[in-house]
Amino acid sequence: MRLKTNDKHILAVSDLQIPFEHPDAYDFIEWLTEEHEPDEVVYVGDEVDQHALSRYDHDPDGITAGEELTASIERLKKYYALHPDAKCCTSNHTDRVFKKAFSAGIPRGYLKSIREFLQAPDGWEWRDEWWIDGIRFSHGDEVGGQVPHRTLALAAMTSCVIGHHHSTPGVHFIANRQETIFGMNVGCLIDVNAYAFHYTRKQKNQPVLGAGLILRGVPKFIPMIIGKYGRWDWNNQHLL
Repeated sequence: MRLKTNDKHILAVSDLQIPFEHPDAYDFIEWLTEEHEPDEVVYVGDEVDQHALSRYDHDPDGITAGEELTASIERLKKYYALHPDAKCCTSNHTDRVFKKAFSAGIPRGYLKSIREFLQAPDGWEWRDEWWIDGIRFSHGDEVGGQVPHRTLALAAMTSCVIGHHHSTPGVHFIANRQETIFGMNVGCLIDVNAYAFHYTRKQKNQPVLGAGLILRGVPKFIPMIIGKYGRWDWNNQHLL
């Protein structure tokens, strides 16, 4: 029942959904980076929201797709500076522009890559999945259920890290007589009061903000502690 360990620290971030991220999301990620000095950083998907490109109804009083892209690029610059090299997972929100083009009959050859339209540095690379020390990282939209990270780990028969499912973060361990694996959902870092998430306001299970760490092979979900005014409560966070 051995859990595979190693010497690496890995930071996993998902569902910023910029420009509708929590106002303290960057400070939280910067703090985790400084505290744990990760060897690898994985953005598990939905770096941007692209609300105005959704196939669902979007807020007619919201900003345009062009304005949203401009704002997203500007806000992403500090993440690029913090993490010059990052592994990123393709995801449903970041891919919205490609889905829109597909519906309009526009061949992929006419389109920019994700790195190009987000003006990301060369050190940022997007793939459907990443494997680091035998752990599979993907966005998580390929699986559903109440505990999707456990479901995916069982289906893949390997340790998995996902995002996408805003309200079900955490870690589940699964063991047999030979080995122990885990599934981890790293939650999200959205601004729950943004108009892009108006649809969630009456849902029973609300989004849980946080990020994931894998410290020498051991996974931990780190919740972002929110104070009574909706801002990050660092004074209580650093005591954890």
